[in-house]
Amino acid sequence: MYYDAMVMGAGPAGCMAARALSDAGFKVVLCERERLPRDKTCGGFLSPQAASLVEEAFGPIPASCRDVPETVRGARLLCAGGGDYELPFSGPGISVLRSRLDAHLAAHCGAEVMDACEVGDFRAERFHVTARLITGGREEKVEATYLVAADGAESMALRLLRPEFHRLYAATHLERSMLVLSQGEMDWDQEWIGLALVRKGMGIARFFVKGDLIGLAVNHDAARGWRDELDGLIALLGERTGLRLHGDVMRRISASNRMAAAGHYSLGAGSALIAGEAAGLLDPWGFGIRLALESGRVAAESLAESAGERITPHIRYRYRMQEILEREVKQRRDLSAGVGDLDTTSLSAGGSRAARRDRRALRRRFSR
Repeated sequence: MYYDAMVMGAGPAGCMAARALSDAGFKVVLCERERLPRDKTCGGFLSPQAASLVEEAFGPIPASCRDVPETVRGARLLCAGGGDYELPFSGPGISVLRSRLDAHLAAHCGAEVMDACEVGDFRAERFHVTARLITGGREEKVEATYLVAADGAESMALRLLRPEFHRLYAATHLERSMLVLSQGEMDWDQEWIGLALVRKGMGIARFFVKGDLIGLAVNHDAARGWRDELDGLIALLGERTGLRLHGDVMRRISASNRMAAAGHYSLGAGSALIAGEAAGLLDPWGFGIRLALESGRVAAESLAESAGERITPHIRYRYRMQEILEREVKQRRDLSAGVGDLDTTSLSAGGSRAARRDRRALRRRFSR
């Protein structure tokens, strides 16, 4: 089967790319390894910028995709030294169920969707992509002119397209995230996402409350297990919010690609473009939905603009993404206005010794 474009991954980046390409008249196939709807290890919070991008391309987000709390005001950052900072969004965000949202986006992206479909391997040449797809034990060959790879932190596409880059930067900056979900109690306003700087922690821990369900997320690698990270977060929240967990505990593991902390991004090569976390597009807090949507749209637009030209789409994509990449690098150093979708004025304005110490600690975490 031949398509104008093949998209790998039915997350926000892949669905946005498929939607924009379909709107431009391309015949598109969207391949997703898991069967939709599928669980996603994610808090499920959309900033107002991310929500606007979804609604511009797909229309209003249906009630069936929404979760509690109905609105999200931003994040609160708790620092081990005692600092407590409100980092608001520019407007109200929303809480969603990622499994339902991603399935909704895939169903309305305008592409032929192949879920429970594993890409065994592919070969990308100049304006020609050949892929081997495995579905239900059967293999199928698919050909396309273009490829948009949005296959997440452990991107097979990045490994095949740029093996040396993958070995030096992506593989060495791959971290695991452990999300623990449990019933419990804590003194916390559900409309605020929780961020925490724990002493000697690897990165920025995250937590949230949805109803009587509490989520705690920590990063870890092979050298430092997740239990120490989680114990540090629980101790901090017990002291500051009165956290008490009870009942059964559910654990979910996911991967995070942190190569952007050192300024490393990979946008693909030739007519094969990489978007979302596969490209390294996570903001310094570890959030990636808005960047996934932005890069998916820009990748599709770059392909559409390049159609019929001799110039390879990667060059146009790289040029159009440059402003976004420079913004992300700058925000890891400068806390004066905002980081990601969060207003960091309260963090940058503090002149006390404790506030200066918290800023230094935060910059160190951003660069890990």
